[in-house]
Amino acid sequence: MAKLRSPLVITQLTFIFLQLADFATTMIALHMEGVEKNSLVSRFMVIGSLQGLILSKVVILGIAAAAVLLRKQRVLRWANVVFGGVVLWNLVMIARLAFRAHGA
Repeated sequence: MAKLRSPLVITQLTFIFLQLADFATTMIALHMEGVEKNSLVSRFMVIGSLQGLILSKVVILGIAAAAVLLRKQRVLRWANVVFGGVVLWNLVMIARLAFRAHGA
């Protein structure tokens, strides 16, 4: 149980959670006729929204795995800050799209 509480494991689990949250909130926003604003991710989406988003997550998970293998935990911590902001942004956009859809 002590290993699950180590800072590195918590950082890694947080990263995975944020990737899942980003994926889910992005798919919800796209379903509500939102638009992907990240130019790299939007380029991946030429193969399809779902496929492009999955591809972008595979790439970011590969980069994260490399950071862990190279013992660059600081990279993962900064990524968590960035993706926390991305998820928050997505939630705000979902709320705006929902209000717009209901004429508020």
